[in-house]
Amino acid sequence: MKLKFNKDAYLNFSQQPLGGSSFTNWLYLLAENKFCIDWRFVPRALYVTMLILFLTPSRIKEKRMVERKLRDVEIVPPLFIVGHFRSGTTFLHYLMGQDKSLAYVSTFETMAPWVLLNDKLRKLVEERLPEKRPMDDLEMDAGLPYEEEYAIANLCSYSFYHGWYFPKKINYYFRKYVLFEGVSEEVKQKWKNWYEYLLKKITLKHDGKRILLKSPVNTGRIKLLLEIFPDAKFIHIYPNPYKVYLSTWRLYEKILPIFSFQHIEKEMLDRFILDFYKEVYSKYFEEKHLIDKGNLVEISYEEFVKEPMKKLKWIYEKLGLDGFEKAEPYFRRYVEKHKNYKPHSYVITDKIREKVYSEWKFAFDEFGYKK
Repeated sequence: MKLKFNKDAYLNFSQQPLGGSSFTNWLYLLAENKFCIDWRFVPRALYVTMLILFLTPSRIKEKRMVERKLRDVEIVPPLFIVGHFRSGTTFLHYLMGQDKSLAYVSTFETMAPWVLLNDKLRKLVEERLPEKRPMDDLEMDAGLPYEEEYAIANLCSYSFYHGWYFPKKINYYFRKYVLFEGVSEEVKQKWKNWYEYLLKKITLKHDGKRILLKSPVNTGRIKLLLEIFPDAKFIHIYPNPYKVYLSTWRLYEKILPIFSFQHIEKEMLDRFILDFYKEVYSKYFEEKHLIDKGNLVEISYEEFVKEPMKKLKWIYEKLGLDGFEKAEPYFRRYVEKHKNYKPHSYVITDKIREKVYSEWKFAFDEFGYKK
């Protein structure tokens, strides 16, 4: 059975993130998927093509302008927020983004990484963004923090998020560009180069500040990230696995109708959701010991939201981060603004309980959650 799309989704193509890609990257992605676009999504693909062509002169201009400048840019070891999708990473990202001593990759910068220095184009993105994120109703704005993986997907072909655009190959993109299974050292190096390219542009734009990053797929890339940034710091946040399973389903039900060019079978997607969590966390548990002592903190989502200010101060102290006192009023203002926010509630049936526990028992044991 195919995942159901609302009929309006077929004509909702203005929110497609790939509009900020390059024409070369777009053609490569189409060819890699053998131009397999379900006919209802052809208007969306045409829109993406036109927007890419419209932005091409600006892209070329900015690329020429920054090439020499980037050679002298040094990236301060970043601060990574990791954890599975729907684990509270966005709330933590938004909250820590209130610290003016930190930089982050904004929604605009992720959607248009080729022209992120051109703030005049920010309005183009703002006009196409919904007021709230479709998966959790948190506010959405071109200037708010967002996942840099969207930017990587627009810069190059080495991104898992291409599986959101072409979900029939979602497992292929997951294994290649999250787990990096069977991938040559040359491709790994190219991925590193693009990642550094993005962070150098962000560093240049934000006057050399440490960059706060949040991308759930980085949970499975710890070793690779440390090869680029040996002194990077990590915050791992995790919730009850049952909540993750149900909330991840909601995520895909909300974003695939907006992003994808293909339909996907529900059974295939369910299998993927189960495997993604299992394999990403198996890799995380295997690699987290590589992080230097003092550069990693781990906290449950439930523990964090119970006392966000207290736990945030603890995170700053454990990681040796400066600036908590100066940013504290902004943190408190954000927490106060969202004190009445109620996340989506879910019903955990016996069938779901049995399936999730049998697949993810190792995580229940590691995190201390009960069946």
